[in-house]
Amino acid sequence: MAGGEGIDDLLGTEAEERQSEAAAAVAGADALALSLAMQKAAGDPELSRAAGEYLAEQRRLVEIQIRHFDQERRLAIDAAKRKRYLDHIRNTLYTFIALLVLGVLIGAVRMTAEAMSDHGLVVESFTVPSDFAARGVTGQALADDLANRLAAIRTAVNGVSLGQSAAVRTDQSTALQVQIPETGISLDELERFLHRWLGHQTVVNGELREEADSQVAILLHVAGTAPIEVRGPADRIDQLIQTTAERAFGAFDPTNYVIYLLGTGRAAEALSAAEDYARTHTATNLPALERSDAYGLLANMILFATRDDRRVLATALVAADIDPTFAFAWLNAALASENLGHDQAAVDFYRRMLRTRPADQPASMLAGYARVVVQARVYIDRAQRDWGALARDDRALDAIQATASADPYAQSAQTAAALHALKRSRQQLARAQAAGPADATVLAAQWSVSVAAADWSQALRDAQALVAGATPTPAGASDTAAAPSAAHLQQTHLLQTQYQPWLAYAEAMTGDTAAATALISQTPTDCYLCVRMRARIAAAAGDTAGADRWFAEAIRQAPDLPAAYFEWGQALTARGDLAGAIREIALAHAKGPHWADPLKAWGDVLVRQGQRRAALSKYDEALRYAPDWPALTQARAAAASKRA
Repeated sequence: MAGGEGIDDLLGTEAEERQSEAAAAVAGADALALSLAMQKAAGDPELSRAAGEYLAEQRRLVEIQIRHFDQERRLAIDAAKRKRYLDHIRNTLYTFIALLVLGVLIGAVRMTAEAMSDHGLVVESFTVPSDFAARGVTGQALADDLANRLAAIRTAVNGVSLGQSAAVRTDQSTALQVQIPETGISLDELERFLHRWLGHQTVVNGELREEADSQVAILLHVAGTAPIEVRGPADRIDQLIQTTAERAFGAFDPTNYVIYLLGTGRAAEALSAAEDYARTHTATNLPALERSDAYGLLANMILFATRDDRRVLATALVAADIDPTFAFAWLNAALASENLGHDQAAVDFYRRMLRTRPADQPASMLAGYARVVVQARVYIDRAQRDWGALARDDRALDAIQATASADPYAQSAQTAAALHALKRSRQQLARAQAAGPADATVLAAQWSVSVAAADWSQALRDAQALVAGATPTPAGASDTAAAPSAAHLQQTHLLQTQYQPWLAYAEAMTGDTAAATALISQTPTDCYLCVRMRARIAAAAGDTAGADRWFAEAIRQAPDLPAAYFEWGQALTARGDLAGAIREIALAHAKGPHWADPLKAWGDVLVRQGQRRAALSKYDEALRYAPDWPALTQARAAAASKRA
């Protein structure tokens, strides 16, 4: 049917229409009768009076109906308001209940997730002799003391370690409790139950025993390890608890225990613990990642305790052989190669590290992984002379480390100097000098700025300061018990492979080639920078055969790096071998395509050959990478004016 109407609807509509028509007919008849009556009453006083009374009664009835209608309307409005108000209350209540249920569900999920990811250490109350308890040395007090000391060790370790240690807490039944109705179980008890059931907690419990001669023994049980027993005088319980805490932490987190020993100046103990840890892991069927991590830790301890970079490198490569996916094995190999001056190997190891994945690393090291990935890119940028990429990666590293020191300014000054932006490099150097003391990082930046400005007298003073600061004292050179700071350790390693070569070259550039030759001869011959400086000093002294021999050796050591090719090209240009110079400079450009220096040098040689159009092309390309280099701008302008 049209409009979707049913038969009942049509019948109902028709009935209503008939009722309306009937009512209208009645109303019409009443009106007609009233009209006839009024006409007749006009000539009859009695009938007129009766008609008036009838009309008054009708009016009174109409007024009553109107009042009744108004009252019903008001009652209906009030009822609608009350219903709407009750609906609001009911909807609000339903919403509140829904939110409450949702909150409970979220809380339950969160509590379960936290329980499942709990790898913490839980210290339970100790058992103590009654006379000790009477003196206030209660089991709970000892547990609290041990937990606090363990937490302090953890905090100290997490400040320096790439791998974060798990939390420590006591198992207190007196904690704040919220009762769950009709169960008699508190939320605190439920949470502890979930952590025990679903988590991976390590539970520690112990006892204090009184022995003869005023001695006491603390016996500690760490789940999954051999019991720990510490004995000593009863009046030195604090010291005994500290020793117990350290040994318990070692059982719970042996990796970070080694870091803790190193951080407290016990380098020899740290090395011994790392050797035990690696040896224990080698003799087990643990996953390859854990065994590789053990050797990575040992490599770090060898670095700090003995400063033997060759042993560090060998140990790091053992870790990489066990599990090539472990990024920190390659990192240790790269760092050791850096310290040895093996620049090509360091680049290769860093590139290998960049091929690892976060998913393959220990969960506790993921934060450190993000940082060392950027550090790897920074080193590769510097080795390939990609100064634009280095500036970006330096900023990324600063954002991750968030250090408030002179280092970011010093690094920026070095990069600007490499780009020959002297004004900016001096500004950043001034900020670095204002932000912190003249440490090795600031002095290295000063050296870079001085070299970029060709201020060799100042460069000589900068290099002398770096050598003096990195030279170990006789006591420090043989003392393996104390752990040097990472910064001082790096200075010591860079003494022969960076600072002495810099000093030797500055001596040559200030005219003392004899002193330069004597100093550079003390540096290792498997060090890339050392060999390059031998070549440059030989060239400055007029020893062309020696220069060519050492440049060839530098290229043999690092065939993929551009520095030696470029420096050899400069030396060949100076002696007038322009064809040989272009050959080496072109190779330098191929190895470092974003480095402006070979492009400018190439343009300079082309100008000398009369190829000014080709020279302008090289200058323009160089300006893309070093737009603030005054000498480059001047060389291009001169070539353009002569061409015109």
